[in-house]
Amino acid sequence: MIPCRSTLLALALALTAPTACTGTNVRTASFRLRPDSIRPGDLRGPFDGRVLDAASDEPVAGAMVYATWSFQRGYGFASPAGHREYVTSTDARGRYEIPRLAATTGNRQLASFVLIIYKRGYVAYRSDRRFSDLGPRRDFAQRNNKIRLERWRSEYSHARHLRYVGGGPAIASLTAWEVDDAAAELSGHTASIRVTGDPFARVRRLVAAQLIGEDAIKKITHYDGKFETGPLGDQPDTTNYSSQHFKAIGRPESYDIAVRVWKVGLSAAQKRYARLLEDLPGAKTTNEIADRSLRATQGDIFGVAFLDARRGVVVLMTCGQGQCRSSDEAAAIAN
Repeated sequence: MIPCRSTLLALALALTAPTACTGTNVRTASFRLRPDSIRPGDLRGPFDGRVLDAASDEPVAGAMVYATWSFQRGYGFASPAGHREYVTSTDARGRYEIPRLAATTGNRQLASFVLIIYKRGYVAYRSDRRFSDLGPRRDFAQRNNKIRLERWRSEYSHARHLRYVGGGPAIASLTAWEVDDAAAELSGHTASIRVTGDPFARVRRLVAAQLIGEDAIKKITHYDGKFETGPLGDQPDTTNYSSQHFKAIGRPESYDIAVRVWKVGLSAAQKRYARLLEDLPGAKTTNEIADRSLRATQGDIFGVAFLDARRGVVVLMTCGQGQCRSSDEAAAIAN
């Protein structure tokens, strides 16, 4: 390695390799380290922040957080050289955390970082540009970032939204429901064309929060309170497992609902369901949902689990007896 010195050669090296003297190969970030700082951030991270509803300032839990790092090779005529991604979701307080990018090998430069936040019912967020005018975003920060998601409005274009969001397979699996509306717009239809979709079709990344919402629960149980939502703390979401906790605000745990979803393939799903049937207290086969289903009761908690063999999916939903007045209501939510 050539040491840094005040020569034309060193200057030329500095111009062609932004961090050659430090031994690293990372482009300078275009965003700030913190909202109140002028110091540039680090593309490698770590990143953290909070997602809020723009209208109510309440936390938005269960939103997908999709981070991508892009690499390039060469400086004069740079070419793409792969990417890394990290997927998680916001917790009950609307917070997200993205760990620092692990060390990479090979003669590549870390060229960019993009964060996408997506939850159905909201306009998505990108750290690099705005949805309103597609102009560059200047308010993103690496640490203590605050994001206010705008509620979706009927006059917005799904076709434009899909182009704006972009993203990889994990994002595509969540935005698939918008495709019908986008197709209707592009074909000149004024009314939305909505085909009831399969929530598990082509899913590469499970997000339980996308499968059931507060309105659907309240319609069945007639609960008039509010929920604080977010993933359960038992284990992190992965490509094969996701959870969602509906915690009743100001009420005892008997008003809570929890949903756990596994998408693991036929053989593993059958084994998972068999274990639930064996381990859940008071489990009884009912076969009223999907291919196989059961009901269970423990103390003041109702449980319903079902197996969808074709999709390789197992779902376990538990509902406290303060929220679900009977196992029939719990089964109706599971349905």
